[in-house]
Amino acid sequence: MTSTRARVVRTVLTLTVVAGLAAGCQGEEKGSAPAAAGSASTTPSPTVDAAANSKQVCEASLALVKKHFIAMANDAIAAIDKPVSAEEAGGKVRANYTAIAEGLRTEAPKAAEPQVRTALENLAGAIEKRLTGPNATKVESPDLDPTLEALDAACRR
Repeated sequence: MTSTRARVVRTVLTLTVVAGLAAGCQGEEKGSAPAAAGSASTTPSPTVDAAANSKQVCEASLALVKKHFIAMANDAIAAIDKPVSAEEAGGKVRANYTAIAEGLRTEAPKAAEPQVRTALENLAGAIEKRLTGPNATKVESPDLDPTLEALDAACRR
């Protein structure tokens, strides 16, 4: 029982860190406004406001990531009171990671900025790779940290 609780606490802490990384990607409006003004004046024929587009795509993508990481944390917490089989728990984790990857693949083509599009595609690819490996049913995801950090950096521009 103690090892299960320790695992759940570790899982929740891991998810909190990941959610924090994702939340940091939302950037400040103050930083976005000057970039929009500068890009509009230097681009001869702007068809898309790249800063506004990036903000919109990043917010939608990060909301998706946070939603599913929170769902995994909630599942882990619920398992304290009502344990589930390893197969059921793993299935829930896989479903959440699959939903994240599919959502990122949907959002990536909407990104006007190549850096944002690439970061979304890379994170989706890293998740898809994870789903084919031995960690497919594990919530802890240190292997995703570099791609989450890259998305964070791309979205802060």
